[in-house]
Amino acid sequence: MHLSRFDGMPPQTPSTARRIAQGLLFVSLIPLAAGIGIGAETVRGVMVQARLARAVDEAALAGGRVMHDSQRDGHVRRFFEQAFPAGFLGARTAPLEIDADMEQGILSVHAQATVEATFLRLIGVNDMTVEAEALVRRPSRSGGEPKLKRASS
Repeated sequence: MHLSRFDGMPPQTPSTARRIAQGLLFVSLIPLAAGIGIGAETVRGVMVQARLARAVDEAALAGGRVMHDSQRDGHVRRFFEQAFPAGFLGARTAPLEIDADMEQGILSVHAQATVEATFLRLIGVNDMTVEAEALVRRPSRSGGEPKLKRASS
């Protein structure tokens, strides 16, 4: 017989009901932990999408100011890279798409970022892709401030 060193009583073994309760607690913690992880990952995707949209807006407005400049695309890319740093929250960006319709005075900037999933892999999602697009309309070569029209997904 082994005696406990604190109270002189033999150690007690957990009852069957207690073991079942511990097992159920452990089993219920698994989906809870997965749910918290998936929620955190979803928030990360939303944060990447919001920053991407802001970066595209800034880049498009910068490009609208220099729409007729030969260096326009370089300015747009530079503004985008400053507003959306490489590897932001683990996101990978696709090359920035810049289109201009000089007759209509419209500049379009489109960006796409992919966030690698961690917890979402449990439900079969390997990564999340977010996109943002902004259109800037410049009335004429000499006049007016550029106007922004945003479309994000």
